[in-house]
Amino acid sequence: MNTTTRSALIAAALCLPALAGAAGSGYPQADKPIHFVVGFPAGSTIDNVSRVVVDDIRARTGAQIIVENKPGALGVLGVDTVARAAPDGYTMMPSSSATSSSGPYLSKAFQRYDAIKDFTQVGRVVRFDVVIVTRAAGRHGDARQLVAAAKEKPNAVTSGYGSGTGQVVAAAFSRAAGAEVLGVPYKGQPAAVTDLLGGRIDFVAADLGAVLPQIRAQNLNAVALVSSKRSTILPAVPTAQELGMGSLDLTGWIGVAGPAGLAPEAAKWWSDQLTATMRDSAVQDRLRAMGMEPDLAVGDPLQQFVRAQYDAWGQQIRQAGIQPE
Repeated sequence: MNTTTRSALIAAALCLPALAGAAGSGYPQADKPIHFVVGFPAGSTIDNVSRVVVDDIRARTGAQIIVENKPGALGVLGVDTVARAAPDGYTMMPSSSATSSSGPYLSKAFQRYDAIKDFTQVGRVVRFDVVIVTRAAGRHGDARQLVAAAKEKPNAVTSGYGSGTGQVVAAAFSRAAGAEVLGVPYKGQPAAVTDLLGGRIDFVAADLGAVLPQIRAQNLNAVALVSSKRSTILPAVPTAQELGMGSLDLTGWIGVAGPAGLAPEAAKWWSDQLTATMRDSAVQDRLRAMGMEPDLAVGDPLQQFVRAQYDAWGQQIRQAGIQPE
């Protein structure tokens, strides 16, 4: 046997475990695609983050991962698909504050599931702030001016929201400020922002990523955050707590989950891949450019976080008197 042949055989032998795992007993199998079901439209915040993460995992591992958008009903259609799937790891989804924190309280359709017990959370990849924004050319230059106007005349100040998250944050912010604000629902965050820019409403509570371009263009003022600490992306913006609004702390987040009882080998694979992806500085840069803060959590810290956020959003929703639809 010549040296070239021997080297080729040794190289092939070293690859055998990985190839056998991909083609046979291991997860994921090379001939079986993973369906990553996103319950929100293409181009939405959750979809964009999902694609950054999935693209990196796909490129690095060669795994077949197909992103499928099934938008509708605050993400319920996507959640329903995953909840009913076999827990073999071939049907996964992005988990988020929309589906695992606020959604279960806002939608009656969500309530046929237990947000904690009916899914396996395998990793959080980002957190993001929900920010209160006003029109730069308007009369509410900062949070104190906005609150003062809202207190002066109940329901004279209007708040637009284009998501369940925005609805809850606007209501929680108004309640913490001791003001009565008239909420105006929109079909999406872009529509709410358009009306804010046009001067038809007074403020919007939105995901930071949804309004960051307009903030950077100085068309919108970011006047307050509802998290417990300032944003690394907008460090000059005060928190609601700093403005004297108590311990208001609501965090937007996105991760990955599967059905309840997810196969251990699938859960470990996803946890390992998310860890590798979130260590990549290029991935971190892409996410920060979208207004996201890379913030990996797996294992017990993740489970504790998901439970705490579920309870925190539920408390704010109950106190605001918002009823599920």
